[in-house]
Amino acid sequence: MLTNFFGKSKPITILVILALFLCYFIIALVNNATIFKVLPSFLLLLAIISFINSKNDLSFDNSYVFLFSVVLIGIFPDVLVVNAVFYSNLTILLFLRKIYSLQSSKKIAKKLFDAGLWLGISFLIEPFSLVFIILLYLSIFIHQHVKLNTLLIPIIGLIIPLFLYFTYCFWHDKTSDFYLLFDWFTYYDISLYSQPSYYITISLTGFFILVSLLIKTPKALSVKNNFRRSWLLIILNFTCALILLILIKDRDGSEFLYLIFPSAIIIANAIEVYEKKWFSDVAIALAIICSLVIYIF
Repeated sequence: MLTNFFGKSKPITILVILALFLCYFIIALVNNATIFKVLPSFLLLLAIISFINSKNDLSFDNSYVFLFSVVLIGIFPDVLVVNAVFYSNLTILLFLRKIYSLQSSKKIAKKLFDAGLWLGISFLIEPFSLVFIILLYLSIFIHQHVKLNTLLIPIIGLIIPLFLYFTYCFWHDKTSDFYLLFDWFTYYDISLYSQPSYYITISLTGFFILVSLLIKTPKALSVKNNFRRSWLLIILNFTCALILLILIKDRDGSEFLYLIFPSAIIIANAIEVYEKKWFSDVAIALAIICSLVIYIF
C-alpha cells in the first residue's frame, strides 16, 4: 500500500511528505522555540535535492527520494540547523547538480567550470569538502570527457573564489585566515557517535544503505546505459560524504546532512526495484516510525 502511494509523484503524495516534514519541526519546537526559522532553508535544500534527482533521472518518476530525504532528516534531527555545515552542503549540492549533468554532452566546459567554482566556495566554508574533487575527476573519467581542457577547467573554477578570498584577506591584513584553510589537521574524535541515540540511528541507516546497495548495484551494473554511470557516481558521492564525516573537525551531529542526498538516492532505488512489495511497505513504515520515535527521544 505504501509503495503504491509513494511510488507516484502526485500533489497529494508531496503534501503528505511535507506534512511529515512539518511534524519533525513541531516535535523539535518543544526543545527549540526558534526551530521554525530554519524551515525555509530546509525547504530550499529539499527542492534542490528533488531537482537534481528528477533532472538527471537518478530514480524513477516517484516520490521515494523526496520521502527518504525527509525521513533521514527525521532520523538525524541535529541536522536541523543553519550553520556552516548547512551552507557547505548547499554548495556541494549545487556542485553535484553539475556533476550528474555530465551524462549529457552539452556545455561540458561550462558545467565543469561551475562545478569547480561551487567546490571552491564550499572549500572556503569547510576546507575538508575538497575531498569531493575526487568525485569531480572520476566523473570526467566515467563519462569519458577526458581532455586537457576538461582537466584544467575545474581547477580554474576552483581557484577563482580562493583568489578572491585571498585578495580580501590581503587587503585587510588577514592572510593568516586564508592560510588556515590549508591546516588540515583533524582530531578523529568520533566519541559523539558512541552515544546510544547516534549508535542506533547510524546502525539503522547503515543497514538500510548496505541492503539497498546489495539489491540495486548488480542490476544497475548489468546494463550499459547512462544510469550505470550515474549509479557509480552515486556510490562515489556517498563514499566522499562518508570520508568528509570522518575528517571534519567540529562534530555536533549536523554533519550528517552531507549524507542525506546520496543515502536517499541509494535507498529509493532499492525500494523501486525490489519485487516483494510487502517488504518494501514494511521498510518504508519502519523508516517513518523510527524517524518519529527517535526524533522524540
